[in-house]
Amino acid sequence: MPFDEIDRRRFLLLAAAPLLVAQKAVAPRARESMLQMNGYAVNAETPLALLTEYVTPNELFFVRSHWIPRTPNPKKWRLTIDGEVDRSGDITLSELKKLPHAEATCVLQCAGNGRGLYSPPLPGVQWRYGAVGNSRWTGVRVRDVLEHAGVKPSAKHLHVFGSDDPPGKVPPFHRSVELEKVLADGILAFAMNGEPLPVAHGAPLRLIVPGWAGDHWMKWLVRLSPQAEAQKGFYMETAYRYPLTPGAPGVAFKPEEMAPVTELFVKSNITTAPAKARAKHACEIRGFAFSGAPDIAKVEISDDDGATWQETSLDPRHDPYAWRLWSHHWTPSRSGTVRLCARATDSRGNVQPREATWNQSGYLQNSWHFVDVEVTA
Repeated sequence: MPFDEIDRRRFLLLAAAPLLVAQKAVAPRARESMLQMNGYAVNAETPLALLTEYVTPNELFFVRSHWIPRTPNPKKWRLTIDGEVDRSGDITLSELKKLPHAEATCVLQCAGNGRGLYSPPLPGVQWRYGAVGNSRWTGVRVRDVLEHAGVKPSAKHLHVFGSDDPPGKVPPFHRSVELEKVLADGILAFAMNGEPLPVAHGAPLRLIVPGWAGDHWMKWLVRLSPQAEAQKGFYMETAYRYPLTPGAPGVAFKPEEMAPVTELFVKSNITTAPAKARAKHACEIRGFAFSGAPDIAKVEISDDDGATWQETSLDPRHDPYAWRLWSHHWTPSRSGTVRLCARATDSRGNVQPREATWNQSGYLQNSWHFVDVEVTA
């Protein structure tokens, strides 16, 4: 399959472009910009103070890449469909776009978001809070594409392949997703927030798996292959797995003692809170919450370390698997340093825990988020 190579320097410029735009665009409202975590390939998170909109602007959306891809030329690009299907073949981008369009507004979160908050420290990109965003994805349904190919009843897993090319002897980032899930609501996206999908976010095509962690959202897609068994390899059998039974911090689990990471855990973050406030004077606290469940039922904040809770107001916008913005007029009752914390409850009744479950890869960190406010009399 032909590809047009782009060199490392050009890709870094393309991927970093949103970061440079973001720094300029948000200057009037915040003195923060995207936080670049490393340069090969670009990984950058969004400061929480900038995650205040229902739909995260493309230029502020976090970037996660394992390594620099062989970015396809859209004019020559083909999506190969093979495996357990009646009709194998290739489909062009223009042919794909002739299928009925589908759209989903939902959260994308890197499985490792919050890894930098675990103790003891863990290897990997040291994400804190901002490897997450809520976007409007437009494309075609996975179901429509696979039905056109004639998926056989024997197929249970969808093997997905991107064009990113690992260095040296590093194993390729090959993954599979349960076919039942992607047939239910999976999308092959070619647009993001009403604009063509950016290169840094997987152009010309990426897989959208609403409610599931970002390791399933394959970028730079070039091949879909329904199969009877799950994909093999490092990124299925060792990485992106979560312990079946919690262990103490520092405990390492064997792959067979873990299951693949799938649904996002219920989680909330505080994005807006004053550094200083006055006792008996109300101030606004805001944030967002999301879950692998379709919706958030409530978000609460506490100013006494969880002894009592105050329910916040939820924004009316709540597409399935999208985040819910929330706000609360908080009136501090005492002076001194007051620690606020937030917790969410999702539509299935799952409650955000005070402490996240330890795991050796730092996945799905969802402990209460604390913010200190200096309150004067």
